[in-house]
Amino acid sequence: MPGPASSNKSPQLSFHEDDSRAWAIIACALFLVRIMPWTLAELWHDEILTLQYFVFGGEDSSLLGVFRNYSMANNHFLNSALYWWWVRFLDFSFSEHILRWPSIFFGFASILLTVFHWRKFIGPRMAALMAMVFAISPVFGAFAYQVRGYSLAMFLSLWAMSGLLELLYGDARRGQYWLCLSCFLLPLVMPSAAMLGASLSLFLFWHFASRGRGFAGSLGLALPSFVATALSSLYYVSIWEQFVAASRSAGGWPSSWLCAGNLALGFAAHLGPLVFLLLALFAIRLLRLFSRRSNRLLTGARLLLCSVLPIAALLLLRLGGRAPFPRVFLVYLPSFSLAAALMARPLPFIRRQRLMYLIVFVLLSGCLVERYCSSLSQRQVLDGASPQNLLQQYYRNASDNRDSVAFMRGNGFIGNSLVIVNEWDAPSFRYYWQLSNLPMQALFVSNLMPEDFWLNPEFAQYRLLVQARNESEASQMFAKAGYRGPFHVAHKSELRQLYVIGYGDKNRSEHFEFAGDRQ
Repeated sequence: MPGPASSNKSPQLSFHEDDSRAWAIIACALFLVRIMPWTLAELWHDEILTLQYFVFGGEDSSLLGVFRNYSMANNHFLNSALYWWWVRFLDFSFSEHILRWPSIFFGFASILLTVFHWRKFIGPRMAALMAMVFAISPVFGAFAYQVRGYSLAMFLSLWAMSGLLELLYGDARRGQYWLCLSCFLLPLVMPSAAMLGASLSLFLFWHFASRGRGFAGSLGLALPSFVATALSSLYYVSIWEQFVAASRSAGGWPSSWLCAGNLALGFAAHLGPLVFLLLALFAIRLLRLFSRRSNRLLTGARLLLCSVLPIAALLLLRLGGRAPFPRVFLVYLPSFSLAAALMARPLPFIRRQRLMYLIVFVLLSGCLVERYCSSLSQRQVLDGASPQNLLQQYYRNASDNRDSVAFMRGNGFIGNSLVIVNEWDAPSFRYYWQLSNLPMQALFVSNLMPEDFWLNPEFAQYRLLVQARNESEASQMFAKAGYRGPFHVAHKSELRQLYVIGYGDKNRSEHFEFAGDRQ
């Protein structure tokens, strides 16, 4: 009698919702797909300033010199030092996506830390969900690829959140070490990051006091992170004159209210659907925050409040004056995310719902917000604006300056032409112009060039070109240079055009008359 048939089928791979490795791969792949077009785009204004003034430097440039130069607030010390080493390791390779690798690395590290460390305290499902929040975030991704200190600062902030979780629920010694080290490093990336250390110290004191530790015990647990923050912040005293001058010359937003509004929109877009749960639970638990009870929902609500307080205090101090750029508060993105995770995890709806459905909602939210903001940014740039906030960046995914320089170099414009660009595009245009070894004396910036300079016989023999976002801007720039005649489009890119004086090929060019001559 034949025995039972043996099965030769190979074991099938099964996917489990708590498979952290699978979610880590998915989140990292999603993050890479999201930022890849941006990493291939041209370097923008602030990236160029960082590279030219603090990373490339002169012949006598040194790593120590990076930390002694605070001529402008663009110098995020630790990030600039990292890139100082990186460009020399690459032997000054200028490929944009390769230059940006260190920042991209910290973006991946943030996602992996969320998946593999946070899962010990908020569970693998919620950790996977938060990793997807970071991967699709229209805020995190928009800053995590730049040659700036934001990616490093957000990673250190997320590492501080991991230390906080260890201190609260795991290995307290390890947690205190991680927390102190990250809080020490953050102000050395950018001085505004010191606020996070104050927030976490306030939260720790409140948390342990509510658990009956007493004043001395709570203070002893909260003080180390504050001391670490204060010690590294003292470094700026050694360059105090530079620091004060850079702070005064730094730009900002017209009002604190506008800054607060953009922060609210940006953080809400980052959290997606979770923001509604966050606000509802915070409102419900508001009266219980100051009780002596302590659970994870209240812990999240207290962390949220302690994160909001320093931001609100700084904006209130700036009422009536210029407010900080919203991006200086990006260090709070991980603390808001952790607060949302702690508050949402105990909810029956979250625990019962399939993780895939929750992630789909998060992904749809991130994609819709990103699509709308990108479309809005394109329209505003074409109208002559330069949107720059947590959700919109006029430079993101742009290649207009790089393309215009390549067009001029390949079409006989070099040596017989002068080109004018606006102040927003000038650093990027100048960078690619210089990279192509083109004559710097042929390049003018609209807000710095002399009035009617083209009427000077020394310059009148040259053809005049203007890169502008629309006809009106081009007309104004031509007029300031001293030309008030017809002009046409010689080269059109996605958001900018290269205009040339005179009439071009009638069949191939779009012509304009000087705006001031039209009735």
